[in-house]
Parts: sequence; structure tokens; C-alpha cells
Amino acid sequence: MELRHLRYFTVVAKHLHFSEAANELNISQPPLSKQIKQLEEELGITLLKRNNRKVELTEAGKYFYKSAIRILNVIEKDIEIARNIDYGEIGSLTIGFGGTVVYDLLPKIIKQVKVNYPNIKLEVRQLTTSDQIKSLLEGEIDVGILVPPVEEENISTLSIREELFVACVPGNHRLANNDSPVDIKEFKHDPIIMTPEKSGKGYYHSVINLCRNAGFYPNIEQTAQEQQTIVSLVASELGVAFVPQSTKRVVHENVKYLPLLQEHKKVTALAWHKGNYIPAVNLFIDLIKEHFVEV
Repeated sequence: MELRHLRYFTVVAKHLHFSEAANELNISQPPLSKQIKQLEEELGITLLKRNNRKVELTEAGKYFYKSAIRILNVIEKDIEIARNIDYGEIGSLTIGFGGTVVYDLLPKIIKQVKVNYPNIKLEVRQLTTSDQIKSLLEGEIDVGILVPPVEEENISTLSIREELFVACVPGNHRLANNDSPVDIKEFKHDPIIMTPEKSGKGYYHSVINLCRNAGFYPNIEQTAQEQQTIVSLVASELGVAFVPQSTKRVVHENVKYLPLLQEHKKVTALAWHKGNYIPAVNLFIDLIKEHFVEV
């Protein structure tokens, strides 16, 4: 028995007229009659009583008609679900993230995914850039939001945004009340708090280069992975930090954020494994391109 047999039968049962049913199905009447006969022979029951004047459903036919409608509805629904899974609109997606995106970019991305694809189940994992790369290669996450560059040839990246670095200083710092952009050279002798290189080379070397371009190497006294921790250490007067603008969302009464005279930018990028063929990944990439890539 094939699906077309069920479809043909339900249309005939609806019209109780072979000619009208054939017109709806856009086939001629003899093949339709043949298909119904084949269905009856395969089932071993009589579904329709036929004579020259009318067509009627047998008692078995009445029962089977309801069953056929139910079966076709279930199959149609399952086909639609399978199609949506194939398109990526149903399924799951694991996102790795790190750094300051948790304060602004990540919530916006999650909200946009829920609006566009409410049937995609999201899981988010806070990981350093280096851990995200490892997790992408091992298939533990589907996409990452990290700081490039990524040297692995199997990982593709897409720049999402660029943001300027600012200085984060204790409230009692000598420059805390400065109203104009500060030359980074002013921090040449200050102890510096920053992320460790092993957490992500992109972010680490951005800060190193920011200082080197100003003619000095930073006096790194303390490291911390999370921006909130870095801000807390600055508030504790252990040193100053150079952080992306989005870190300013971390508010502390004993911390001031100062614009820098040197315009050095931190890049945030989307990353994914080139061999990941999960349909939801492609949908996610397209969504990021449409709503979040800064032109």
C-alpha cells in the first residue's frame, strides 16, 4: 500500500463520485478506479459499494476513511517537521562565548534567534577563545563568539564588530578625572591587569601591541580571564586595565573608564568548523550576517 492509495481513497470517499474525485486529483477515471481496486485487494476488504447510479462507503470503508484521514494528517505533519529540521528551523545549537559579549551582544543574538527560529533549542557555554577553538574542533560546540585571529585551517570566522579600547582605572587614580582622551604613554609605569595569553592570543596581543605602539611594554602585575574580575581588581587598586568599550557596562563605584588617544580596536568574530553540516549553523550564520555584522 502506498500513500497515493490512501490519498485517492479519501478523495473518492469525500465525493462519493469517481468522476468528481478524478477531476480533483487531475487524473482520468479508469486509473483512479484501478488504484482503489488495488487498495481493496491489498487490504482484503471492500471499501466502496458501486453501481451505475451511486458510490457508497461500506461500514469498513467508513472506518477506514477516518483512519486514512488521520494517517495522512500525521504523515503531513511529520513531513513538515522533517523539512524544518532539514532547513535548520528545528533542532539545537550550542554557542560558545567569552569576554564582554555577555553584557550586550550575546543577549541580543539569543533574542533574535528566538524571534526568527523559536523551535531551535539554544545552549550557551562560557569559554575562553582558546577553549572555543578546541571545542569547535572536537564538535562540542557548533559556533563560537571569540576574538580572532584563529590559526586553525578548519575553522572559519566572520568579523561581527570592532570596538575601541578604553582605560579602566581606580577612582583615586591620578588621571581618573581627566575629561579628554588620555595618551596611553601615561600608563607606562602603572601595573597592568589583563587576560592571560593562554585564554586567547587575539585579545592578549591586542593589548600588548597597544602598549608597544606607544613605545613601552606593559608591566603586567595580575591576570584574570573574566572582564568583571578585571574590573574588580582595578577597583581594588591593584592596577589599571585596557578593556574594550563594552566592558563599561560593568559598573563599579571605584572605577572610571577613560577614552584613549590611540585608537586601537578589539575585533569580535563568529567562528565555526568548516565540516559542520548541521543546518541550524548555516541559518545562524545568515542571521548574524543580516542583523549583527557591522558595515
